Amino acid sequence: MQNRIVLYTARRCSDCDKLKSYMDRNGIAYELRDIKANPEFASELSEKTGKQGVPYVVVNGEWRRGYEPGQPYSDEFAAKLLSN
Repeated sequence: MQNRIVLYTARRCSDCDKLKSYMDRNGIAYELRDIKANPEFASELSEKTGKQGVPYVVVNGEWRRGYEPGQPYSDEFAAKLLSN
């Protein structure tokens, strides 16, 4: 069974772009929710996490921060982030 993934993102977010690119390259299906284009998505993110920092992902209902504070993006982190 494939994971259900929702990606909270925003335009001009380099980590968001890299995470989307990783998922696209690896054939990982996801629903994209841009918090700048849709204020409802920003509210959802804030209610669940207390923040509006992106990227954030929801994997099968589990909220996960899509970045490592102070660390550059890595495909290794993305693979771990998106696994069960």
